[in-house]
Order: sequence, then C-alpha cells, then structure tokens
Amino acid sequence: MRTTYAVILCVLLLLVSGCAQKVNDPADVQAIKKTVDDYAKAFNAGDADQAVALMTDKAIYADINVPVAVGKEAIRSLHQAFLSQFKADFSMTAEDVRVAGDLAVARGIWTVKLTPKAQGIAPASDGGSWIVVCARQNDGSWKWDWLTANSNQPLPGSTVSGEDEQALLQLERDWSEAFVKKDVAALDRILANEFQANYVDFVGNKKQFLSLLKRSDSKTESAVNSEMRALVFGDRAIVNGLATDKSSMGGKDTSGQGRWTDVFVKRDGRWQIVTGYSTKVQ
Repeated sequence: MRTTYAVILCVLLLLVSGCAQKVNDPADVQAIKKTVDDYAKAFNAGDADQAVALMTDKAIYADINVPVAVGKEAIRSLHQAFLSQFKADFSMTAEDVRVAGDLAVARGIWTVKLTPKAQGIAPASDGGSWIVVCARQNDGSWKWDWLTANSNQPLPGSTVSGEDEQALLQLERDWSEAFVKKDVAALDRILANEFQANYVDFVGNKKQFLSLLKRSDSKTESAVNSEMRALVFGDRAIVNGLATDKSSMGGKDTSGQGRWTDVFVKRDGRWQIVTGYSTKVQ
C-alpha cells in the first residue's frame, strides 16, 4: 500500500508541476513571433549587431552552406561578413510556436533575394524552412538559443527529382556498351550532329568518330565507367568519370584508364553529347 501511495503522490506532483508551467500562453507566442519579425528587419537593414541581440550569449547558429557558429560573437562575425557582401531582401514567417514554461520552439519558412554589392554579379534567390529554440530570460523576454535552417533549392548542378542526372548516367552506360559492340546506330542517337571529340588518340567530328569505330582493326573488349558525376544546368549538362577499358588499335594494345568529360545539350526532351574530352591516367 505504501508503494501505491508513493506512486500516486509522484504522479500528482508531476501533474501539479505540469499545470504550473505556462503552455502556449498567447503573450509568449506573440513575443516570440516578434523576435522573428525583428530579426528579419535587422537582417534587411544590414545590422548584424541588432540581429544578434536577439540571441543568447551561448546561442548555436546552424545555417545552410556555412559552418556552425557557436556563441554570440561567432554569430555576429558570420553575419557581418555576409551582410558586408550582399544587400538582402529577406522574409521570415513563423508558422507554429509552442511554449512550455521557459522554453519554446518556433518553426516557419524563409525567402531571400541577395544582391551582391560588387559590380557585375547577378542576384541570387533562395528559400526554405527554419526551426528556432527560444529561452525565457530573467527579465521575462525571449531570446534565441538555437537556430537551424534548410533550403528548398537542390544542390548546385542538380535537379529536384534527380531524373535528368539518372538519364545522363544511363546514357554514359549506353555509350560504353555501344562502343564495345560497335553499335553505330546507338552512338548516332547519343551524339549530337555537331559532336566534337577531343580524345587522347583521336580528335574529330561525329562523322569521323563513327568511321573510326567501324574500322576492323579497332577493337574494344570491355569498357567500364566509374566515379561518374552528372551536373545539370537547365538544358545543359556535364558528366565526368573514370573509364577503364581493354582495347587495341591496329594490333597495338591501347588498354588503360582515362578521365573523361562529356558536355550534353537537351533538345526536344532528349539529351545528346555535343563534345567529349579525355586524358590518360598514368
């Protein structure tokens, strides 16, 4: 019985403790949303000091594309370096705020247009989501103790779905297979009409390349690609990798490894190679 009473007492104490905490008090929610608005205003004004004044001395700032900054001074330096290079048109909206006692979590979305202060550089735009952990201070105010953000944009040179990258890598596999089989029709589809080769043992256009492939003294037993990477920029793309082949030309062994780069263009929904470059790996 004593054990039962002790458990009941502990539960009651926890319930009382929980009830004593302020949970999602409207005044707290509004105060935290105001810190979000104030940060955006300070950022747009290029005022690093005012932006960082909203954070605790030991705040952690984990923004995209930069190392994590720990402490107000490190965060201030990061802001000053950034704002000295760009004029920002920044918005930050709080979509949800949850308060429990002296701690709170807020999340939302952000957008930004960055105009470089240096001449001749195009503006850049981005957007994403953010999460802030807030701590109530001794004077009752709220400050940010932890901020992390992400971006909705794909990595440079990549697409959101990844479909183009996969299609390009498959074309490179098809290229290798067609080269081994001397499949001129397949290579004719993969190569654009203006294709130009700049290879270790051959420099020429599409017609010359396909003629070389038809030669009876040219033989490729195997061709394997590895370390491939595709970078997509709209309707242009670059794919590079490492080729390992077993081949001969005119009875001479030409086997080995080479680093290669292919430049693609997309026309009517189809990727084709417009130029290729390779160099031997010694």
